[in-house]
Amino acid sequence: MINRLFRVLFSTVIILAAALPAQARKLDVVASIKPVHSLVQSVMGSEGEASLLLDSALDPHIFRMRPSDIRKVVDADVLFYVDTKLETFLESIVDNDRHKVKAVALSGAKNLKLLPYRTSKIWFTEENEDHEGHDHEEMDLHIWLDPENAIQMVRMIEETLSELDPDNRVTYIRNSKLVIKRLYELKDRLREDLRPYRNKPIMIYHDAFQYFEKAFSLYSVGAIQLKADSPPSAKHLKALKRIAKEKNVTCVLGTPGAHPRIATVVMGDTSANYDVIDPLGVYLEPGANLYMELIEEIALTIEDCQAGGGKIFDINPSLKEDAPAPDLDSQEGLPPQ
Repeated sequence: MINRLFRVLFSTVIILAAALPAQARKLDVVASIKPVHSLVQSVMGSEGEASLLLDSALDPHIFRMRPSDIRKVVDADVLFYVDTKLETFLESIVDNDRHKVKAVALSGAKNLKLLPYRTSKIWFTEENEDHEGHDHEEMDLHIWLDPENAIQMVRMIEETLSELDPDNRVTYIRNSKLVIKRLYELKDRLREDLRPYRNKPIMIYHDAFQYFEKAFSLYSVGAIQLKADSPPSAKHLKALKRIAKEKNVTCVLGTPGAHPRIATVVMGDTSANYDVIDPLGVYLEPGANLYMELIEEIALTIEDCQAGGGKIFDINPSLKEDAPAPDLDSQEGLPPQ
């Protein structure tokens, strides 16, 4: 009797256990840089936590992965990144058949607006000036700085996650629609906020913002540097100084880590303001809200700089340090041409 009762109870437990849904394993998702991580996390929502590879102020071009980072990527269900020409640290893994990583390059999203690098440091002029630059066929990969590109990236992220995790497809679709709605609203609002500054010339320390400029119809005349590792020549700085006066440049925008001293050489005779904009969200908290905060912060910084809230070159001694600014005419203290 006892044995029979035990068999009945055991059979009931087995039947009930089989009827219960199995606990689904959450996707192991990795994202390369903060803006990408933010968009991925926005689509994932409560269905998981994406891991972030580059959570530091390092440039993606010089970041080197530790063994733990490599394991994180290799063991992941999917890796989202922009392009190995931007995140060069991923090239040896993504292009290595031995690792078999499911890697999604968001630069391949449908309907992206892709822009070639501007090949001249002075791009408003139609003159054929002799300025070193990028290869003409090389694309600018700061694609996330246009919210409409971010929308296409979100769509690609949703499709990928839905394919890998069909049980949560409805959640991913719902989240992506909410994010896309917010992105459209953000762009419309910031276009109106930035409208008064469309015809006010800007000069850029490092040319990383043309997607943002074109998205919001802003007007820049040139860059002090095209690449972070290419110091400007004395000839180029003299040309910029002339243009700054002729075009009445009102704002110079630097990037984190760029010292404004070279900019003071160019803008020292003007009343232009200087401020810093950050394309990667270096100082922002990672998470689903970072992307919106990043675009909003760039817009607010430009407004502040153009409205006179930035640091004015010719009256702020802290920008010039103790050393005098180099003399462009004598070319002392400047890189050779």
